[in-house]
Amino acid sequence: MTTTQPQGSQPYLKTEFQSLGDRLIRFGQALQDPMTNVGQLTALAASCGINLKLRAVAESGGRDDEL
Repeated sequence: MTTTQPQGSQPYLKTEFQSLGDRLIRFGQALQDPMTNVGQLTALAASCGINLKLRAVAESGGRDDEL
């Protein structure tokens, strides 16, 4: 547990769940930010206990199976 003290308030203990929640919020914000690179996303995911696997697929013109 971590002791934190917001300005003008009493110190309190930050639980593991609160710390995880903070990391998950940061990860979610990074997912929405187009400037976040893959390395940053991977590190943030790992800090949340998430094994992030990404796959890149090249986009081309029309597909042969499309009508």
